[in-house]
Amino acid sequence: MKNEGYKKRIEKRSRLPPAIDYNSYTLSIKELAGHILICTLFTAMIGRLFYDSYVVLAFAVPYTAVTIKGKKEKLCVKRKRRLETEFRETILIVSSNLQAGYSIENAFKEAQQEIAALFGKSSLMLAELRLMLRRLDNNEQLESILADLAKRSGADDIRDFVDIFKIAKRSGGNMRGIIANTASIISDKQEVRREIEIVISEKKLEQTIMRYIPFIIMFYISLTSKNYFEGLYHNIFGWAVMTAGLAVYFVACRIADRILEINV
Repeated sequence: MKNEGYKKRIEKRSRLPPAIDYNSYTLSIKELAGHILICTLFTAMIGRLFYDSYVVLAFAVPYTAVTIKGKKEKLCVKRKRRLETEFRETILIVSSNLQAGYSIENAFKEAQQEIAALFGKSSLMLAELRLMLRRLDNNEQLESILADLAKRSGADDIRDFVDIFKIAKRSGGNMRGIIANTASIISDKQEVRREIEIVISEKKLEQTIMRYIPFIIMFYISLTSKNYFEGLYHNIFGWAVMTAGLAVYFVACRIADRILEINV
């Protein structure tokens, strides 16, 4: 009995924690509930301002289903950007550890504490480093572990680093200098991305304000001049005009989003 209990403990320790697929995103219950609430309120607002009817709430479910994909994509990109930032810091720390005389494996091991101090215990790279150490203890090669991370992340910066790391490892090149140089290149690239995001942040704020101005204007008019939109409510012509205006609004929002999508 004691031997069986010991074997079970060993098997439990040898199990690897689940690896994150950064190319997809699963909404938490809180995120899903928040998205449903926002879509329902938005649908109710459209029904009240454009049609003077809450029957449009029947479209809340399909609207939520259509927009949930975009919600997942935005959160997925946000998480991927966070991973890239943390990965850059990890590589810089690894480069410093190599300069201090650590082997490449130990350089990654020693990076855990600094990553935890920089980004907290919920850090993505901290979880990846812990997974990396478990896999190293299972006698997996560091190259294959990093290649798996690059594949799961879908990030160009990580993929480029892994490709360079593999070549340097096989050719027996100056690992310290190569990693330091690669970390510097990744840092410069992310700095350029950050500068671009700062430049367009003002335009994004303007875009967000412009999205809600039509609703604010309609709400204000409906309060001050209650009969102003009466001719467009409860008749086929009015529904057609309001629906056409709503379609133009959504197309304009989509075009605005496309204009501000800049990938570096």
